[in-house]
Amino acid sequence: MEKVRAYPWSRATTRSATGNSGFQISEAYPKTHIGRGASSGLITSGAIFPILTGRKARPSCERPLMRWLIALIVALAVAWSAYWLIGSRALLGAVEDGVADLRENGLRIETTDLRVRGFPNRFDTIAENPVVTDSRTGLTWSAPFLQVMALSYRPNQVIVALPPEQRVEGPFGAALIETERARASATFRPVPALPLDHSSAVIEGLSVTSGGVALTADELRVATRIVSGPEGGAPDGRHVNLGVLVDDLDLPPALADALGGAEAARIDGLRLDAEIALSAPLDRRSLAAGTVGIEGLRIDALDLDWGEVGADATGALDVGADGRLSGAIDLSVRNWRALLDRAVEAGVLPVDQAETAGRALGLLGGLSGGGDRIDIPLTFDNGLIYLGPVLLGEAPRL
Repeated sequence: MEKVRAYPWSRATTRSATGNSGFQISEAYPKTHIGRGASSGLITSGAIFPILTGRKARPSCERPLMRWLIALIVALAVAWSAYWLIGSRALLGAVEDGVADLRENGLRIETTDLRVRGFPNRFDTIAENPVVTDSRTGLTWSAPFLQVMALSYRPNQVIVALPPEQRVEGPFGAALIETERARASATFRPVPALPLDHSSAVIEGLSVTSGGVALTADELRVATRIVSGPEGGAPDGRHVNLGVLVDDLDLPPALADALGGAEAARIDGLRLDAEIALSAPLDRRSLAAGTVGIEGLRIDALDLDWGEVGADATGALDVGADGRLSGAIDLSVRNWRALLDRAVEAGVLPVDQAETAGRALGLLGGLSGGGDRIDIPLTFDNGLIYLGPVLLGEAPRL
């Protein structure tokens, strides 16, 4: 038998006298008790191999534990997959039922494809080429896609991804809405009716173009939250706090020229903090039935920063069954003469009415302490709107 000058019990690279390679006994351990015939079996057995490799022998109790752990992981994976599959099918069915309900109430909704994806951690509802038409107003909204995403373990909180281009058509014509980034989110209370709790939307790089005329804004933010009513107590879902913030709103050049040129071209900021009283909570039943209406509006703060002109307002309005407004808003205007001139230049206020309004506002300015700032009431009565004593015209209906 040839001797190997390597490591004890190493696998030899030479062959033995019989011509077979195998484990060879080296000179380093000449008095070993392992015989030639038993060397291979003993060395690879559990008694010798752990000593040679430096590894401890695994207790036999660990093997059943590992098997149970693997079985548990597999069972959880199967259960989660089944939950996602059942949940995605239920969600798709609920969306299809909701679309059918909206169609029965005069809202026509069409898509080229409607599906739910996002396994394993999300429910992503994707509508391809959605087109929504309101038969009552004649308005139509369309987009390349609409994606509503929700975490599979928190399905009552959704995120809406809007495409960079949307289109709105109506009696006024067609308008193209372009955005650099548009996203929205909403949280619903986890009860069967899914009433809205709060929502928010952020639009950056907004551009609205219609008839070759463009209106742009750097950023638009809108947020809502369900609050308690005037009597206090728990929220009933009918009173909604509304916040709107607009930064750097650029008017179309033609309108800016009509309002006084470059100084009137940009509205630096607009902020609204209001509370809306609804006729019914915002949930899936009322929205599908189209029964949600506005019963009242309370303006806690309305601030306008428009170059040399500024304004802020507070007040409350009631909405009648016919949609007519009644109530009053206290309006405070900075540099009111410039605002009056802009209204005349834009054709909003006739010259003869502007002269009358100027004299009346001058008197109110004297009562307000003089200067370029006046406090005037904006009154809504019997479908008409008055600025102080001056009739401005018919008020819009809600």
